[in-house]
Amino acid sequence: MDASPLAGNTDANAYFTVTANGADSAFCTHVERVRSKEDDYTPPGIMGGEGTYTELGYRLTVTTREGTC
Repeated sequence: MDASPLAGNTDANAYFTVTANGADSAFCTHVERVRSKEDDYTPPGIMGGEGTYTELGYRLTVTTREGTC
């Protein structure tokens, strides 16, 4: 299986043509990443108070259609 990225892909919007050795079909897979502040996570601090580091949250949407991109 091979997923070839298209030129011009970004961190937030990417397309890949997915093929498999010996298969007659190809599929176009689109991955969209959207920043989601409501999904951020800040673990508690060492002393139990609020932490100082926040892991940023994102939501992913993936769609696939038959054929190359």
